[in-house]
Amino acid sequence: MQSSFTYKQKFFGVVIGFVILLLASYKKTYKHVFEAKSQLSLVNEKLQNGDNSFNEVFILKNEIKSLDNIIGGQTKTPSEVQEMILDFISKYGKVINISSIQDTHIINDSEFRVYTNVIEIEGSYFDLVPMLYKIEQEFIVSKVVSAKFFSIKNYRTNSKRLYLELIFQNYEKNT
Repeated sequence: MQSSFTYKQKFFGVVIGFVILLLASYKKTYKHVFEAKSQLSLVNEKLQNGDNSFNEVFILKNEIKSLDNIIGGQTKTPSEVQEMILDFISKYGKVINISSIQDTHIINDSEFRVYTNVIEIEGSYFDLVPMLYKIEQEFIVSKVVSAKFFSIKNYRTNSKRLYLELIFQNYEKNT
């Protein structure tokens, strides 16, 4: 029987047998090795992410703590803050009248105490807008959270008056 096959047929038979043997060995051994290697690299990547996440959480907690101290770092009494606001506005030098000042509103949160001051100012548009800009840029004790322009008409004199309502807030960290 061996003599009936030519060398060419025997060569192709050996090549086909080698390919079948190679595929069988890949399926039985190498396939599992490659899958295990990919799973190992995936697990190592997850471990690296886990280690990095602990570092990131630590960094974020420190950043939050520093921001809390910055936000709540100005521990002035509400009356001092209101006096500083009035002093800043009165030193502006333009023709501006303070028409009303509301009492300081205090809100207690679990982490902060928020002080809110509301002040209404009367003046011309060309005096109020630069003053608002100067307050926003230079007044650091309290931040302007709202500014609202409105006008009230006086029917006796048939004139309008322009008002600016400013709401200031500052924070204090609860201990």
